[in-house]
Amino acid sequence: MRRFVSIAVFLILVIASVSITGEERIRKADDTRHLSAPVIPEGLSDGIDDAAHFKYYQNDSGIINWREWWYANVKGDDGNNLLVEFFTFGNLNNPVASAVGVVMILMKSDGSTFKSLKSYPFIDYSLDYDKCDVRVAGDRFLEHGDGSYTVTYHNNINDVSMEMNIYTANRGIEAIPAQADTGEWMRWIIPIPYGRVDGTLEYTDRDGHHVYELEGRGYHDHNWGIFRMFALEWDWGEFTDRTDNASITYGMVKFGDKPLEGGIYFSDENSTGAVYMPDLSIEYLKWEKICGFKKPTEIRMYGSNGSFSADVTVKLDRAYLIGVGSVGMPYLLGRMSGEVFMDGRKYTFSDVTGFYEHHFLNPFG
Repeated sequence: MRRFVSIAVFLILVIASVSITGEERIRKADDTRHLSAPVIPEGLSDGIDDAAHFKYYQNDSGIINWREWWYANVKGDDGNNLLVEFFTFGNLNNPVASAVGVVMILMKSDGSTFKSLKSYPFIDYSLDYDKCDVRVAGDRFLEHGDGSYTVTYHNNINDVSMEMNIYTANRGIEAIPAQADTGEWMRWIIPIPYGRVDGTLEYTDRDGHHVYELEGRGYHDHNWGIFRMFALEWDWGEFTDRTDNASITYGMVKFGDKPLEGGIYFSDENSTGAVYMPDLSIEYLKWEKICGFKKPTEIRMYGSNGSFSADVTVKLDRAYLIGVGSVGMPYLLGRMSGEVFMDGRKYTFSDVTGFYEHHFLNPFG
């Protein structure tokens, strides 16, 4: 449920459409390892609609506020993390009233970041309305027939080259839509709450050429809708215990004075479950001001619908600054602990890492 990255992209677009280098070296090119692809579990392609949606709404009076993006992240086994997003904003029938591109952000174990963006006027792109196949200036976000994905990104600035594969390891999730009285709305799906990843990222900066082997836990979601960029408040998070291939993802959205809509979602290899608000309670236990933004550093969520119940707590592990230089927004890496019961089976989440967000661009909460 990746609204944060869309706002970060907006900020970067305003400042400059260029790659932005970090400070620290990851790994020398001669220290690469060749990974074998993990086994893809059978029967996990859930038929979730991950194709493009713009053409179905292109005649809407509010189409200037169209947002659609495909997002993936990797929590690396070596402590380095990566996200990539293919985005389409605005009225795509009018090149001067829209923005299309790809952003990639590497968040390193030492806390520094390497960022790269490809977006410029009249950029070449295509959208597929039957399946996930988004092409932007030679890069691609592609779903295969078995439910796996391949994502590529290249940029001549800093000689960036990335290719990664995400192999689904549990079941996809259809989250409930959110709608405002003003006609603003959005949809959110999670085709891969948890996937296994392999791939390679290479880039060059002032310290030389670096190769980063992508290996770890992956996540992919997809958002679309018509809403003003700064009109929503949002909570989102995704955490996976790879012992059981079990994931907890949550997402709540608020339009103006309306109450929060959304819920907490469970997925493993065999089943999915959800508790929706108001049956789900959320408590913000601790707060901290990070880069001028008030963010929750400890959140508890609990609730039950009968067959599925959850009582989990998220605590801040690290905040990465996403922006340009010292100007930007915090992107939060957290740790989740707690218990989940699904169809009588108990799952324990013990200090598992994942990303989470809260409220964006609002310094007061």
